Amino acid sequence: MKISHLRILNYRNISSLDIEPSTLFNVIYGKNGSGKTSLLEAISYLGYGRSFRDARYQSLIREDQPYFAISADVIRDSTDLSDRIGVCRYRNRNQSLEISINSNKSTRLVDLVDKISVQVIHPQGIDLILGGPEYRRNFIDWGAYYSFPNFKNCWYRYKKLLSQRNFMLKRREPAENILFWDEELSKVSEEITTFREQYIDLFKTILLQKLSSFLPQFEFEILFSKGWENGLQLRSVLNLNIEKDRVLGYTFYGCHRAELRIKCNNFSASETLSRGQLKLLVCAMRLSQGYLLKHQVGKNCIFLIDDLSSELDANSRMLLLNELKECDSQVFLTNITKNLEIPSCSENSFINIEESIEP
Repeated sequence: MKISHLRILNYRNISSLDIEPSTLFNVIYGKNGSGKTSLLEAISYLGYGRSFRDARYQSLIREDQPYFAISADVIRDSTDLSDRIGVCRYRNRNQSLEISINSNKSTRLVDLVDKISVQVIHPQGIDLILGGPEYRRNFIDWGAYYSFPNFKNCWYRYKKLLSQRNFMLKRREPAENILFWDEELSKVSEEITTFREQYIDLFKTILLQKLSSFLPQFEFEILFSKGWENGLQLRSVLNLNIEKDRVLGYTFYGCHRAELRIKCNNFSASETLSRGQLKLLVCAMRLSQGYLLKHQVGKNCIFLIDDLSSELDANSRMLLLNELKECDSQVFLTNITKNLEIPSCSENSFINIEESIEP
């Protein structure tokens, strides 16, 4: 998938922007604070249903404006057909979220996310390695979501069951009332874990190949913990720990406690690698996920790279960009100036953000 037309209104410091980007490399350049990152963030909102900078949506609305709106024409993979997708959010909480898919209205962000997939590489992206387990769970689940059609329904079902169980635990309800829900909770948790394990088996093969080019001086190992002890059924684990959960007021074991660990030369990658090396690791992970999506389900990712030069030397930058060119991915990059070395292509586009934003 590739964006052929992008429109942004009242998003952060972008009053109005209307561009037709290249299907390959798009360099967004301009001085600090001019709106480069805001453009990438707006595209990511279409793909994630949220900001990659973890901001509340009200803070994304331009000052003194009642709403922001983002829309794009997205060319479907392997066809000439396209979808027009859009999102509008209001500062007034009483006004509902508005989603538009080919003129059909919705209030579910998931309907938007189904039409476009994006990968973001930005200076804070090493939180994928340095941050808590939820960062890596979300990373795995992004891949499983697009790879396995049944994953989405399983995950929504699990969230509802877990919320119900935790509610009962907080109310200190009798153990027999809580255990009544555990059979279904365990079943769905096992299904989610199977999807995750299948995805990781495919993903880690590709990742290790990428890492042999990106960080050849290191040996890597990818480990997955499912959220309870291997060899045990979750139903039994929940039963054995019911009193512990009642004291805690929440469910301690389950797929919501899963973890992806990356070891480097037998030590945690977070403790072994420099910041520049961590960024290369994250780049390899994002590339591998995009590669797997394309070859498993035939979908191309759109890559958003904020401040490419940050913590990457010239050789590392070209290694990353050549990989993206090889994948035929649409790429949006930000830089202070137009002078950025990228793979040569007649379709490359250089967009001056200050000239592109309309009053």
